[in-house]
Amino acid sequence: MIEQKARVTKVLGDKVELECALNSTCSGCSNESNCGVGTVAKAFSGKTQQIVVNSSLIVSPGQWVTIATVEQNLLLHAFVTYLFPLLGLLVAGSIGQYLLVEVLVLPEWLAIVTSFVGGFASYKLGKNVIARLDDNIPVIEIIGVDYS
Repeated sequence: MIEQKARVTKVLGDKVELECALNSTCSGCSNESNCGVGTVAKAFSGKTQQIVVNSSLIVSPGQWVTIATVEQNLLLHAFVTYLFPLLGLLVAGSIGQYLLVEVLVLPEWLAIVTSFVGGFASYKLGKNVIARLDDNIPVIEIIGVDYS
């Protein structure tokens, strides 16, 4: 399970609004001050994300809780969201380059357009796949409450 600390901002009946800090792993690296990625991470530090989860636990605003989700569902959604469009772009671009430019000797910009069309088509396909994965939606739940 992937766990994260979050602060309760509102309680709305059986729903709880939480605020999570977006953390970067760069803060733990010894080369943070000499690294360009560390510099970019500092620019985005302090950012938070608001989420709403269902919970039967009794919590109050300002209280800290631990939330978690299962890795498998999260990784599946990340794969479909990020890699489908990328693979579609690369495959369509390769086919467009070979067929349109090498075989038919057409202008190269047609291969570029073909790759973008392939990327967009696979993006739409990915959206349809995610819509069909309703039973695999990553569920975020509160697994612990800090009463101190």
